[in-house]
Amino acid sequence: MPDFAAPVERLIEELKHLPGIGQKTAQRLAFYLLRAAPEDALALADAIRDAKEKIRECSVCANITDADPCLYCT
Repeated sequence: MPDFAAPVERLIEELKHLPGIGQKTAQRLAFYLLRAAPEDALALADAIRDAKEKIRECSVCANITDADPCLYCT
């Protein structure tokens, strides 16, 4: 039997995939996010989604950028 509701367990499991984040830290982060104002938690989710959709590696130097080639390579 899980310790938490299924959505909380899923959040903890996903947070554990981050580097340096174990079970206890993932739980702390999950509880922080659940207690945060909805707009703060959703702003974090939107920032992650936006970065994943718009950021890529520069084809010249492999720096992370939103334009290819990056600012330095242009």
